[in-house]
Amino acid sequence: MSDGTVAMPASLIDDSLNPAGDVALFTDAQWLDALLRFEAGLARAQAASGLIPAAAAAAIARACAAVQLERTPFVERARRTGALGVGLVDPIKDRLSHQAPEALPYLHWGTTTQDAVDTAHALLTQTALAALLRELDGLNAALRTMARAHAATPIMARSLLQPAQITSFGLKCAQSAAALRRSTDQLRHLAPRALCVQLGGAVGNRAAMGRQANEVEQALAAELGLSACGHSWHTQRDAWMRLAMEVAVCTGSMAKLARDWSLMSQFEVAELAEAPRGRTSSAMPHKRNPVHCMQAIAQTHPIPGLAATLLASMAQAHERALGEWQAELSAWAPFWRHAHAAAAALRLAAEGLQVDTARMQANIDALQEVVYSEACAHALAPLAGREAAQQAVERLAAQALAQGLPLSHLLQRWMDDTHGAEYTPLAQQALAVATDPRRAVQASADNCAVLLDGLDSATPEQEPEDV
Repeated sequence: MSDGTVAMPASLIDDSLNPAGDVALFTDAQWLDALLRFEAGLARAQAASGLIPAAAAAAIARACAAVQLERTPFVERARRTGALGVGLVDPIKDRLSHQAPEALPYLHWGTTTQDAVDTAHALLTQTALAALLRELDGLNAALRTMARAHAATPIMARSLLQPAQITSFGLKCAQSAAALRRSTDQLRHLAPRALCVQLGGAVGNRAAMGRQANEVEQALAAELGLSACGHSWHTQRDAWMRLAMEVAVCTGSMAKLARDWSLMSQFEVAELAEAPRGRTSSAMPHKRNPVHCMQAIAQTHPIPGLAATLLASMAQAHERALGEWQAELSAWAPFWRHAHAAAAALRLAAEGLQVDTARMQANIDALQEVVYSEACAHALAPLAGREAAQQAVERLAAQALAQGLPLSHLLQRWMDDTHGAEYTPLAQQALAVATDPRRAVQASADNCAVLLDGLDSATPEQEPEDV
């Protein structure tokens, strides 16, 4: 159908930041093929509905299969006229004029440029969404595997980047898996409502096709593997944008995961490391950079700005937009490419992630039990009074860090000094329970199990290419 022209090469920087660079999304060749599929499918659908002669539809389909759409003339026609459809229709007309002139009146009949472009865009987005979901499902599977393996692995939770309490690495993985699963469920739910044939005609009322418009739309949708929404969405882009905004939310979850893992990969923390891949620094051979996390962060970073551009493009005047729709077209492809590349980077990171449980425990131990401060205050409150216990823990936590002594030892001394030896056994028992890492991690392990049960029992909806 097309001449096989591919998209203009990405820059060196873009390619280096995209571990899924071999997956083609929104290429020139895909665009041209999708546009030609629309024209051929439209003619066949109209013939099936009795709107145009079957012979004309067959001739148009043959022309679409044989015509060579060349990138440069296509762009020049569109640039000159402001209509992508001119670059599409003119070469087909030229071919028909020589081989089947009787079919010329029926080419692109009752439709308009935006119908062809929006339908082609829906086809390309269907491919992009399927590719994104494959990466997200792979990432989710890796996260669930780690969550099961580390449901009760203690790790220091951080609040405002400071040591807080004990959680489990498994819970952190399960929480990310659940967030991503919510997004993939939403994307599968939204896909049939967004990935629709566009068939509005000149001003969205389908006047030329009249009562047979719905029949044509249904036939065209069935041929192309898209949905039929039953109305024009030329300047009502709500369903289309809901799909994109869920992608933006999903990339926010991915950005959070990449940020956490990159912080946990710092040498001073060293709780995680990406799989070894040889030298990752030109000047410092000792470095082990979290390359995939870096790629994911770089790919998710432009998404909020692109999402804002997409939302801003919804203010489209009257029945056909002057500039806003075109701005949407320009932002749509990079938006999806960034999201897909981020998901691929994180999947690769997850599948090779090395978890250092000993270092996780060592980081907890280095804090001399101050991460159990709240539990210690609660444990001593029945013996010393709530306010006194709270003040003692607050004061002695700083001392524990300064002197390198366990908080429980300092609290035991304080209890002995202020309440006498008769409280020693009770205080020792209470503090032992309060500073037990197995007890501290139990709530996180339980929460992890609940999340995993929900994830394991949920069944993904249909893939977008099957709707």
